[in-house]
Amino acid sequence: MKKFVSIFLSVMLVAAIPVFGLAAQPSPSYMTRQEFVNDLVKGYGIDLSGQDISQYVKSNHILEGDGKGNLMLSDPITYQQVATLLSRFYGLSMIDAHQIEGPEYVYALEEGLIPQDVSLNDKVTEDEGQQLLSNIFDNYDKVKDMIDSSKNSTMKSGSISGNMKIAIGFNNGVALPFDTVSTQVYADFNLDQGIHESISMTIPNEGSMDVEEYMMGDKVYVKSPDGQWSYMTVPGMSNIMNLEKLQQQNNLFSKDVLYRYAGTSYLNGKAVDVVYAYTKITDMSKIDDLVNALGLGNILNGMKYSDLVDGAYGRSVYYIDATTNQVSKLDMIVKIVYKQGAKIGGVEIPLKWEMVSGSIVYSNINGNVNVVLPDDAKNAKELTAPAQN
Repeated sequence: MKKFVSIFLSVMLVAAIPVFGLAAQPSPSYMTRQEFVNDLVKGYGIDLSGQDISQYVKSNHILEGDGKGNLMLSDPITYQQVATLLSRFYGLSMIDAHQIEGPEYVYALEEGLIPQDVSLNDKVTEDEGQQLLSNIFDNYDKVKDMIDSSKNSTMKSGSISGNMKIAIGFNNGVALPFDTVSTQVYADFNLDQGIHESISMTIPNEGSMDVEEYMMGDKVYVKSPDGQWSYMTVPGMSNIMNLEKLQQQNNLFSKDVLYRYAGTSYLNGKAVDVVYAYTKITDMSKIDDLVNALGLGNILNGMKYSDLVDGAYGRSVYYIDATTNQVSKLDMIVKIVYKQGAKIGGVEIPLKWEMVSGSIVYSNINGNVNVVLPDDAKNAKELTAPAQN
């Protein structure tokens, strides 16, 4: 089973207007569904790859229309429709963090993407629509520069600590004594040496388990509960720590991640820029390409991630040190949706999805962090992965 286990408030002043003044007001001009999507796509600079807007919103499941093939793009858009559209556009409704059966628009409301004091059934005027888009793209150029700079910065050593929760959605008919796993993670890394991590897991009705492991080159060393060390060779694992190879893949998912600037804040007394990142990967062949580029093509013994996974969706909040441009903290939620009927080693995966959420704190970035295999692990017993059919 271990194989399967692996988140604005507007203020308005209303003045008394004489009746004759009201009569003189022109009719408001409303924004259409197509205009809103066009401006959203244009603002993010999304390449439609030859598609028109109707094809784009269909293939990305952003608009459903009347269920008869009519997307009603020329109709005025309401606040509820804006919220639903944004929830889908950012992948929030696919993450479905609260596992609700209610309307999708709640996630855009929760994210602050539309004002909370509007009537959801009201049509959005052109001015109001432009204000919504302006709020989304506020300081977007700054975010892009910040992300590009962060990608090109060097993080060769450091420490991370985090509290994570893994929630699991099982297939119908699968009965197991738990559907969540709580974990605490602490890790030191030095890309010239390796990674040392300690993981404490708490599984309902199963108890607790502590795992200590080292990743050194292509070898993964694991300490058993009785204190014995064993290792497994994973060809290509060392490429995970190869900065040059990783940086070559920086643009692989550039079309699958959208950013939004959320202003500045303070973390442990230091100024940080807060950036929201929304990930929506539906073409899993990109994951296969990344795995192959890193030399890990055999990690699933001949299978591909696209054979197992339908999509990956995430919402992350980065707290980036305003002075060093290094990430200080990451809040994240990631959902992996599995292909139904997919098998590993001839055994059907019993999962519909799994969702990892929690926070990671970074420290000692580029500090004096040494990762050295302990003496008692140097005589570890080698394990071999069983063949999978």
